[in-house]
Amino acid sequence: MVPVGCTECGNTGYKGRTGIHELLVGTNTLQAMIYKKAELSVIREQALKDGMRTMKQDGIVKILNGLSDHKQLLRVVAE
Repeated sequence: MVPVGCTECGNTGYKGRTGIHELLVGTNTLQAMIYKKAELSVIREQALKDGMRTMKQDGIVKILNGLSDHKQLLRVVAE
């Protein structure tokens, strides 16, 4: 998708700013894993099982909703 501009957005295709977020909710399982100093990869796997949306996933949702584009996502999220 390519953003379509207007006079309100200065022909950029975006008005204002939209954040791309990642939120890790500290479930009891995750808290126990962190307390026991589990490997980061194991903690991340559990977080994803518990419903965490990564920055990349959040960016893709915002692209599909017309709030951003692939170029902007690549600027903030490393592959």
